[in-house]
Formats: sequence, C-alpha cells, structure tokens
Amino acid sequence: MHKEKTEDSSDKELLKDIFFSSLRLADPVTKLRQLEFTKPLGRLFFVAVGKGAGRHAKAFKSYYKGVAEGIVILPDNEECEDLGFKVFKASHPVPSSHGLEAAKYLVGEVKRLREKDLLIFCISGGASALLPYPPEGFTLDDEMHLNRILLSSGLSIKEMNVYRGVFSQIKAGKLAKATQPCPIISLVVSDIPGDELALVGSGPTFIQKPNLGSLKTLKFGDKIDEYIKESLSSNRDETMYENGQKVYCLSSSKILFEEATKYINKTLGMNSLVLSSQFEGEPKSLVQLYKKTIQEVSRSKNKVVKPVVILSGGEVEIKLPKNHGIGGRNSQFSLALAKAIEGMEGVTALSADTDGIDGNGNNAGAIVDGFTFSVLRKYYSNVDPLKLYDSFNILKKSNSLFCTGPTGINLNDFRAVLVR
Repeated sequence: MHKEKTEDSSDKELLKDIFFSSLRLADPVTKLRQLEFTKPLGRLFFVAVGKGAGRHAKAFKSYYKGVAEGIVILPDNEECEDLGFKVFKASHPVPSSHGLEAAKYLVGEVKRLREKDLLIFCISGGASALLPYPPEGFTLDDEMHLNRILLSSGLSIKEMNVYRGVFSQIKAGKLAKATQPCPIISLVVSDIPGDELALVGSGPTFIQKPNLGSLKTLKFGDKIDEYIKESLSSNRDETMYENGQKVYCLSSSKILFEEATKYINKTLGMNSLVLSSQFEGEPKSLVQLYKKTIQEVSRSKNKVVKPVVILSGGEVEIKLPKNHGIGGRNSQFSLALAKAIEGMEGVTALSADTDGIDGNGNNAGAIVDGFTFSVLRKYYSNVDPLKLYDSFNILKKSNSLFCTGPTGINLNDFRAVLVR
C-alpha cells in the first residue's frame, strides 16, 4: 500500500509539472514582449481586457518606449500594478455594474481617438463578462439574465459568444466602429477551440460571421428573443468595421499543446499523444475516447512505448440541471473519467482550466487515478455522484482537487493522462 501511494503521488506531481511548464512555455507575455510597435503621430491608447490583463499591460508598458495612455479591465480576483493606466475590476462569469462602468468609459475614450492616433487592443478570455453593455432599451439585469441562461445551457463557448456579441453595444466589432477612423492593432490570447480570434471575448474589434444554421435556439424571454432574432437576420455593413486593423495571436490552445508535446518528448523524454487541442462536445464522448485510447496504449503489442501522456484541449459542454452544486467543466470531466478508469493501475489524469478557476469553485480542476472512484463509492453508495453535478465537493472528499489560484494565462482547458 505504501509503495502504491508513493507512485501515485509522484505521478500526480509529474502531471502538475507538465501543466505548469506548458503554461510557462506558451505564456502570451513572451510573444507580446517580442512585438515592436511604431509610435503613432498622435496618441497611443492601450487597452487590456480579460483574464491576465494586468500581466499583459505590464509587459506592454515595460517594452514600449513611447508615451501611452490606457485602461486595464480585469477580473476581481486578479491584480494590476500601478502602470499609469486606469484600472477597472469587474465580476466574472456573470457581468456586474463595475463592468458596465468600464465598458462605457472605454467606449467614451476610443470615440476621442483620431486618424493619426493608434489603439492597441489586447483581449483574452473572460472579456465577455467584463464588458457588459446591453443594447438600447435593455438593462444590465437583462444582460445578466442572458448570461446566466447561457452558462447553464451546455452551449459551446463559440455559440455563447455569438449571442453575447449580438446582445451588446460594444462586442462583435461595435467597439471598432466607435473607434473610427483610428487604426487598431488587436492582440489576442485565444481561449476559443479552433482559435477563431473574432470570438475571443465576443470580439469587440472583430465583425463576427457566425454559422447561423448551426446555432442552437435558446429562450431568454420575448423581448430579448425578438431583439436577437432581428439582429441575427439583419444585413451588416462590414465596411463599417474596416479600420486598417492588424491582428496578432499572442497564444492559443494550439500553441499550448505544441509546447506541451515538445516538453514531454524532449525535456522529459516521454512519449505523448494529442487526441485534439480543440475538442467540443459532451464529457461522455471524450471520456469514452480516453478510455479506448488508454486500453489501446496498455496492450502489450502496442507500438507506443510507455510511459505515455495523452493530451487534449478545447472544452466539454455541460448542461446543468436546475438544482446543482459547485463545480466546473474540468471537475465534472475528472469525476466521469475517474469512474471510467476505476481499477486501472498506472493511470493518472489531470484536467484543469488554464486560468486556474474551474466553474464556480476555487479550484483549477482535479487530478484522479484508478483508485479515486473506489474511494468515493464509500460516500455515495446509493447514488451516482456524477448525477449530483457537485463535482467540487465530491472530489474534495477524495483529496483530488487541483488548486493553483489565478494563473493569469487563459488558453482554455488542459487535460493530460499519464499511462505507465
């Protein structure tokens, strides 16, 4: 028993090392520091909004040699040093009045910019909630209501951000329209599977071109439903959003898994497999894929030499019941995977949100192995814990929670399963 416990502990530490090392190697700040920005003839106005915005602003201010004004909008649980920029803190994932104040201030500032000025707009995941600005005739409560329904809907982040973009005076390119005729440089840290940059933070400086045929219909109430229907069916003048914009992707899920693979293969000297860096779908399908892959890798005749780390990114989509507890995508996935690998020796799995916060818990995700679910059965002998949608409290009982605190890097979800 003692030997198994030691092996289990070391494998969990190895997965933590892979997680943190991959984040460090894919840090968007690295790319930001490498960019050179030509001083405009007029004013330079820098905006950083989203998770990690304080880090992005600091990196820009440290390396830009000219004078810059600016604004930083970040989640309540993150910090920003005094850089001479105006700082707003707002709530996430549900918008707040502080976010609305920040959004209105931002729009007012960019409207003052002229053709010889320059707007550098750095956006990362989380910006959708941090920049609420409902359409005329609607209130902040309406936008909060819309977001609560979206968060429990099971829709993908792409689909949610289409709805958010439509129901806004700042998203889906409307900030770019307000900025005219000032040129824009957009710096994007992508947390969107497939790296559709226009959907990151619901794209304040990008016009969206959603596939409306595949967009699932939700009910928000008659007034909001009618507004969204009219907005999606109306013709949009794309020339209104052309500001001579340049776009740079500072980091993404694709880059994260490229770095993770190199680290595992070259630094650790282990094999790796990437199932997908942009998974979207139900947890059940991904759990089944992982289980089949683990079984295939474990066969003695398999050509892949163990130990091997099986990676995947993107995000699982979970539709929450009306009555649910505390948890997030990664915790719920980890619980489902723990059930699927129950009894398997030499299998340890980490699933975490790269920003350090999974859903409405204070954990990044969880680390489970072939013994985790057996431990949980002692507490849930008469009910399947998966059906409780309380993964945070459930995994806490098996000491499986993975807590990092806010990382300041948001590149969607990171899953790594070690098979020995």
